[in-house]
Amino acid sequence: MDKLRFIRYSRKSSEAKERQVASIDDQNAECEEYAIKNGLNVIYKLKESKSSYKPHKRPVFDEMINLIERGEAEAILTWKPDRLSRNPEEGGKLIQMLQDGNLKEIRTPAGEVYTQNSDHLILQIHFGMANQYSRLLSQNVKRGMKHKLERGEYPKEAPVGYQNYGNKGQRNIEPHPNEAQLIRKTYQLAAEGTYSLSRLSRYLFKQNLKSKSGKPFGKEEIRRILTNSTYYGYFRYKGEVYKGNYEPIITKTLFDAAQNALKDRSKPKVNSWVKSTYNGIFKCPSCGCAVTTTVKIKFYKETNRFAKYIYLHCTRRKGLCEQKPISLTEFEAQLLLKVSNITIDEEVWSLGLKLLKEKNKEECQRNTSQLENLQEEYKRIRVKLNKIIDLRADGELTKEDFAVQKELYHREQARIEGLLKDNKDSSDSWLERAEEFLNNAFYAKLVLTEGKSEEKRDLILDVGENLSLLDKMVQFSFKQPYDILLKPEYRQNGRG
Repeated sequence: MDKLRFIRYSRKSSEAKERQVASIDDQNAECEEYAIKNGLNVIYKLKESKSSYKPHKRPVFDEMINLIERGEAEAILTWKPDRLSRNPEEGGKLIQMLQDGNLKEIRTPAGEVYTQNSDHLILQIHFGMANQYSRLLSQNVKRGMKHKLERGEYPKEAPVGYQNYGNKGQRNIEPHPNEAQLIRKTYQLAAEGTYSLSRLSRYLFKQNLKSKSGKPFGKEEIRRILTNSTYYGYFRYKGEVYKGNYEPIITKTLFDAAQNALKDRSKPKVNSWVKSTYNGIFKCPSCGCAVTTTVKIKFYKETNRFAKYIYLHCTRRKGLCEQKPISLTEFEAQLLLKVSNITIDEEVWSLGLKLLKEKNKEECQRNTSQLENLQEEYKRIRVKLNKIIDLRADGELTKEDFAVQKELYHREQARIEGLLKDNKDSSDSWLERAEEFLNNAFYAKLVLTEGKSEEKRDLILDVGENLSLLDKMVQFSFKQPYDILLKPEYRQNGRG
């Protein structure tokens, strides 16, 4: 009788749950030694790294079955029976092929030999135990994941801005020492509404924060960053929201501000024609587009010289616009005139700083009271959340209703957490911000006449809102508390 033609089949799951199984090289070495010792005719050597828990997921296994069905081999040599199957369907297929005689033998280096006349119960037990082992592992993984989620540990690879830490089974995320502050700044810029997704990508790239490929983040990647609730402390997993047990990078308030800016398609976007102090922060009321800057160079033959003219005008992104351009000189002159309405002299500035220190004591007491109220409100939300958890455990709430209510309570929790943080930050920095208010009012004219481009831009954004350019006239409202410094003729409408 001719020697049986063997297929050597080696498999190691790519999943972490089979890390303790011998490597494919080790399996091959043992099978090779056994084949030489017993004079086996091995004509095919197959291997793959795939899980056998579910059927029809292993192309190399399917290839082995096809070889046997075509009569190109009659026997299998494998390290252990569980390398062949961990699911009932494929295990049953192998046993049926043995019973039909298409498959003559299954051998292992441990000396196990299964033939058409063998007691196939032992082989069925092997396959059944392997299947049960996989099922238990799967259940344990799901159970472990459930507890991990309940503990608020982030279950996936850390998003940009965070880094993973901790031991296996208890890994979590923490703010990255460099990336976290860049993500926070990205949210702040996005919330202003003056940065496009492309410009935010360029900003991060200049700060050396890149995609995994080493290139700038694409627009959709930036959008995913700006819409990821993970950054304010709540993450999603399989459609459900969980409260994270890690340090948020931003507050829910900042997150919501960024969402509003993303949704507002009419928000001004900075035009890249010319880099200018005022690009993108003023708006054209006629069409809703941004105001940008253009530089024109003109050559005069009579005097043999070039002259540079700088204009501010509507970008006309939405089509034709009737608004006329205004020269930079006239624009800045109007700006200076309006900002002069809130300037204070040195005597008022000095007196104001002294009064602020007294006022700061009262402000701290007020913030303490607000903190206590917010903490009580947070406790009430926590009680409501525990109640729906109990209702779900008792079967009085469906999975769908529970998920909806839980997400609503989590959102409310996040909102209050943001207010708590904002209130605490407000208490810590109230005096600092009040001093900044007085300094801006005192140095406003000096900044506009002699300051750097960034200082001018920051001043305008600090003191003004609803910034626009209409009929070659600069218009804006003064933010609180700058509006209280307006001269009498401007007090009624609060405009500069």
